[in-house]
Amino acid sequence: MSPTKIRNNVIKLSELSTKQPNYYFIQGYLMGLGVLPQLLPPSEWQPDLFGDINLQKESEIKYLESLMALYNQSMDKVIQNELKMPAKCSLSKQDYRDSLKPNMPLPSYCKGVLQALKNINKRMLNTEQKRSINSFTTVLKAFTSPKIAAKEFGEFAQYNAQEYKRNYVYFMADAIFELRFSNERAVFDENEAEFNNHFLDEEPDELDELDELLELVLADTELKALEPMQMLLKIMESGLITKQFIKDNTGYFWGLHETRPYMMLRAHRAKINALHGYTQKAQSELEDLLKLNPNDNQANRFLLMNCLIINKQWDKLDALLADFDSQELHATASRALSAFVKHGDSKPANDYKKMLQQQSKHFSKILTGQEKLKEQQPPYFSPGSKEEVGVYLDSLGKQAWISVPASLFWLRKK
Repeated sequence: MSPTKIRNNVIKLSELSTKQPNYYFIQGYLMGLGVLPQLLPPSEWQPDLFGDINLQKESEIKYLESLMALYNQSMDKVIQNELKMPAKCSLSKQDYRDSLKPNMPLPSYCKGVLQALKNINKRMLNTEQKRSINSFTTVLKAFTSPKIAAKEFGEFAQYNAQEYKRNYVYFMADAIFELRFSNERAVFDENEAEFNNHFLDEEPDELDELDELLELVLADTELKALEPMQMLLKIMESGLITKQFIKDNTGYFWGLHETRPYMMLRAHRAKINALHGYTQKAQSELEDLLKLNPNDNQANRFLLMNCLIINKQWDKLDALLADFDSQELHATASRALSAFVKHGDSKPANDYKKMLQQQSKHFSKILTGQEKLKEQQPPYFSPGSKEEVGVYLDSLGKQAWISVPASLFWLRKK
């Protein structure tokens, strides 16, 4: 069935319902179902989406078939990590408010996702899951009306609106992972018995001990954590995650849920090495992880950018920034430093510095000591916030600037 046929049939189905949601609301709702930690049967979500449906002719059954085809397409997109909004859900580059008027595609889509997320029982969520879903819903709500958007986007509303829109897929991907797959962080979770049998034959008590060890290692950033981490990685690599397995699955490693604890351990090993000055080791590890998972769902590129700066590998940095052609704070800061190294206090470098100031009014002040961060950072942030700068600093941001002579003086210069 062609996309046009599916669309037309679903619209006709909506017209026969009591709620009559528009097509973009329906698309958003179906994608939102993919975030839920549990599978919701059609008998539950169809009334929530449409209300009562009055099918009077046998020929109208095809409308329901089209709806299920659209639903299956949405679930496939979630599985394949294709989370972009429909092309019509665009944001005006002149005035974002023009795109948020009632019944426009963007707010309709976001309202649809939010409606689907109401099926989540938040009382059953852990802290990380609540953080991820709260961050995601904040982004969605910001695009439901000009009034909410103005409050959320603040002083640099037009720029921040574009940033929120651009980063939407990351917030959604994080929510999907936390709600649907986060329990797989523990390699030896009771639901992973089949995976355990691939590489380990231990008694239950011993598995519990290894499970606890994994949690402890991932919470520790001291060098002493490297030894038990190496032991866990060796166990994994002697079982399922062999050299041949890695070769066969390079490029979409994160899509294999059983490999995620392995990826998390390796990323944490890179972070420990970087924090303790072994940035070349960290860089090599992070480059390997990007080969395994080019989409970089773990955001390893952030730490890698700063390792490349500290290690003076500017060509590699430029190539990485080209691969991830975005305006994330980490990327803009890295481009600013690269331009400053190549051109000094020049127009190209100052253009990036101006862009940094537009993205975050806190960035230069925090980097140069004019503003302070709270000692205890919350587990989430919004674009332009102090917390976003805190995330940048946690990935060796300050060390990167210190490694470039005079860069902090230039950053502070008016």
